[in-house]
Amino acid sequence: MKSLFKAFLPPVVTILILSCVWILPRQNELLESRLLPDMPLGYSLPGWKGVKTQESEQERQILAADTRFSKARYTRLSRVPWEKQSPAVEVSIVYSGQDMNNSIHRPERCLPAQGHLDVRGRESEITLADGRVVKLTRLSSRVPMPEQKGARLHFIHYYLFVGNKSIHHTHMARNLRDIMDRIAIGQVQQWAYFQAGTCWASELGISEEEADHRLRLLISELLPRQIDWKAL
Repeated sequence: MKSLFKAFLPPVVTILILSCVWILPRQNELLESRLLPDMPLGYSLPGWKGVKTQESEQERQILAADTRFSKARYTRLSRVPWEKQSPAVEVSIVYSGQDMNNSIHRPERCLPAQGHLDVRGRESEITLADGRVVKLTRLSSRVPMPEQKGARLHFIHYYLFVGNKSIHHTHMARNLRDIMDRIAIGQVQQWAYFQAGTCWASELGISEEEADHRLRLLISELLPRQIDWKAL
């Protein structure tokens, strides 16, 4: 009986594998991300001034050639002339190309390569200006300030991934959704990565709470405009 089972096992396994290949979709359909690339510039975002910026040469070299970028720098407008100017908020949107593994990244990997130390992440929620509540990953890190011995410039970043049908705040969740879509229904979501970050330092008279508040405020006002929520 055992010998008969062993004899029939290989062809049965082969038939099952071929059957799975037959029923799975043969052609993947690329579905564009619902994250919009054109960010408000000038004074079009109330309370802020936005200036378009360019991706670095390092980013272009690390990521695939068909990776698309959209970047801007936002500064909070002073309410009174003597108010101290706060550090800008840097916003990046990165769109994956055909080779998703080499055309989209996450800060946990790229920040250490840029000199950031002690990168730590945790889940966070932000209530947007339109009332929606979204989950993002919040990262904190620090970079030595050579001009001030022993001082550290601290950074805060928030990020999430936006596909064609879903939003995820972790790299693992995005990967799992992407794999399921490819295998089960033969669809490929183009993922776009949204990241916003700013810095603080007690030596500069800027607290972590103030920097975090400014960063969350911009995200709450920007994301309702940048995501096509009706299409999700």
